[in-house]
Amino acid sequence: MRRLGTAVRAALRTRGLEGDRGTTLTELLVTLLIFSMVVAATITMAVGFARTNAENISRQDQIDSARASVQSMSRALRTAVMPSQLTSTCVSCTQDAFVVGRDYAVQFYANLDNPGNSVGPSRVTYSIATSGADAGNLVEKVQRPDSNVPTASGYQYCDAEVTGASAACRARLTTRVLARGVQAGTPVFKYYDRSGNRMSPTTAGGTLTAAELARVLAVELVVSVQAPNATRADPTTYIQRITLPNAQAVLRQSEED
Repeated sequence: MRRLGTAVRAALRTRGLEGDRGTTLTELLVTLLIFSMVVAATITMAVGFARTNAENISRQDQIDSARASVQSMSRALRTAVMPSQLTSTCVSCTQDAFVVGRDYAVQFYANLDNPGNSVGPSRVTYSIATSGADAGNLVEKVQRPDSNVPTASGYQYCDAEVTGASAACRARLTTRVLARGVQAGTPVFKYYDRSGNRMSPTTAGGTLTAAELARVLAVELVVSVQAPNATRADPTTYIQRITLPNAQAVLRQSEED
């Protein structure tokens, strides 16, 4: 009996030692490997979700920026007018509605905020810088004439951007950035005559001729925006063609004459 009890106690001691042995190095390594895989997968998913969310936000910002800039330019372009259409007393007001027509810039006279010709035709310029620190900025400049009463040679506009311009002169010019990150891969401004034919400058960086500017009936805006941030979502392009009501009136009148 004593010998049997000794054997039982020895067996119990052996089992207890085996139970206290703990985790082996192999088991620990396997556990760490599995844990690392779970953490890596979680981080990858989180980064992917964050990138996708950032791209969606950036893309929506691009859509809003392109749409807002096109709508703003459309409103002004629809008011493009020959200065002679605003007054019957200026014999020398023979300018056409469009002054400059380039791939990345346009300048024209506009009947903006001018009830009863109390202000006169504003000279509006839209341009995209293609180089330098301002590259990709779509800039709007609206300058009111010096007076709503034209001189013998027509409406006058001071140079508000020259050094030494008076405060009154500078106050007549309003400048703002409509959009940033505008791409210059394709012309932003496209010009069409009444037959629907597109008119393009004959040289890179050139402008339409005076005869072509007089025939502009519609302008197509092609604004492609890529936000200048780290996300770099694909560019968003917004296209709209604007037919010019005032130009149509002049063309109809010339046809009747």
